[in-house]
Amino acid sequence: KAVVSTQSTGAQNLDRFLSQRSEVTSYSRMSTSVHQLVVSLADDLFGPICAKTVSTVLQNCNSTLKDIIEKTGFDRRTVNQCLCVLVKHRFIQYEEVGEKQPITRYTIDLGHTLTLPLYPLFVSMVKEHHGSIAEIILEEVLHQGITTKDAVLETCLGRLASTSKESISMDSLKSLFDVLVSRGYIEKTIQDSDPTYEPPAKKNRTNNLWRVNSNTFYAYLRDVHLIDFIKNRFDDGAADVVSVILNINSQLEGDVAQVSSAATYDQILHGLKSKKAELVPFAKSYLDVLVNSDMGIVKMIEEFGGGSFIVHFGKFYEEYTKHHIRSIVKERFGLKCHRVFSIVVAQKMIEQKQVAELALLPYKDAKELLYGLYTENFLELQELHRTPDFSPLRTFYLFHAPLEKLRQKLLSTCYKAVFNLMEVRKRNLNENSRLVEKSLRADAAVLQATQKGIPPDQLEDILTRSEKQQLAGCMRLVKTLDLGEISVVDTILALTHFGTTQIS
Repeated sequence: KAVVSTQSTGAQNLDRFLSQRSEVTSYSRMSTSVHQLVVSLADDLFGPICAKTVSTVLQNCNSTLKDIIEKTGFDRRTVNQCLCVLVKHRFIQYEEVGEKQPITRYTIDLGHTLTLPLYPLFVSMVKEHHGSIAEIILEEVLHQGITTKDAVLETCLGRLASTSKESISMDSLKSLFDVLVSRGYIEKTIQDSDPTYEPPAKKNRTNNLWRVNSNTFYAYLRDVHLIDFIKNRFDDGAADVVSVILNINSQLEGDVAQVSSAATYDQILHGLKSKKAELVPFAKSYLDVLVNSDMGIVKMIEEFGGGSFIVHFGKFYEEYTKHHIRSIVKERFGLKCHRVFSIVVAQKMIEQKQVAELALLPYKDAKELLYGLYTENFLELQELHRTPDFSPLRTFYLFHAPLEKLRQKLLSTCYKAVFNLMEVRKRNLNENSRLVEKSLRADAAVLQATQKGIPPDQLEDILTRSEKQQLAGCMRLVKTLDLGEISVVDTILALTHFGTTQIS
């Protein structure tokens, strides 16, 4: 039985990009919230048998096929089928260990698995730029994991034939699929036979398998967040200037670089003329403000001919992560704590008295706020002794913010929040499953009646009035939970894909 390995250049770039996120690639530091979320995702997508397999591999890193069979209690055929499905959808990855008698060991691909909550963002992005038919194509590629082009297009053609009033030809679907490939949304991958099931001599490779290229979506979302961040910190004009530099970068360079490709002053002027001509006279002033900013997101690398400019994504990741942490402090502890925390972050190391002076707060209030943040582990205290006797009277007590620890802590909290939202939604739908099924039957009856030319108002209502009210309340709760999950996922996006570098 065939399983899939990732050997394309795009896959290698994505693997390097994801491997930088140490909190989701290290089994030793994996939190319970991450474990629960991954198992819950597997259960929702593939059912309880695959979920138990995933849980077993999570608990036992580098598991062999024999280990999984023993710990799950499933027969060999069932485990083989689960592994094939999970590898196809990149939940599990495998590696051959040993030369003379190679053994296949399985691990969870946490880096990819934890991006699954972002899939709705990927789909909405494609729909916004390429229409609803492109949305259906991407949905099918996501649903099928790693699949063939023909399988995706045949399924899409069937879906469109049953739902769309307009006829769509296979050639149109093929052209749109090729557009998504050319834009980098879908990439080609290579299939490789797993030596657990076949001898190495029988390995069969084909080059007609496709999967979603998450890297392209990450780059797009990164640019959107970057432009919004510049707009909030400066103004719309500065955001437009940075957008021009990023557009030049997207045409010339890959998506996983830490800096954009250089854009000359003339290129920026040309881009502004076609986008917002009224900003051309102020382009030099905007660039000077951005370059001289303490954030260091935009840098000048050459001065000849007006200069060449780059966007430093690493600096943006740092500033954006700090911004999110400060926002969380503000929501949780209030405006005064936010002011105190921001001062500590800006000064890196600072005494209590200095915080009170800079925050314009009474000494007693500043002390209470500082030690409140210290108790909640948002601040740490470092002692600097002026004399060898370690006397408290001759010791400096400096507060600082452990930003990297906070990032990992808040990330774990976000994963737990997503898991809780999923569980509440699942429980709510299970409790109202009978009404949901009746509603689906009613919708199907209306669709059939419409196709036959029968007015929907002539059909008998399947749901009673009280059932409709109960179902409406259920759907409102589900919608609220979905919006909450989107908000949390946005924070996860900032703390992971935009937090790949250490915060100093």
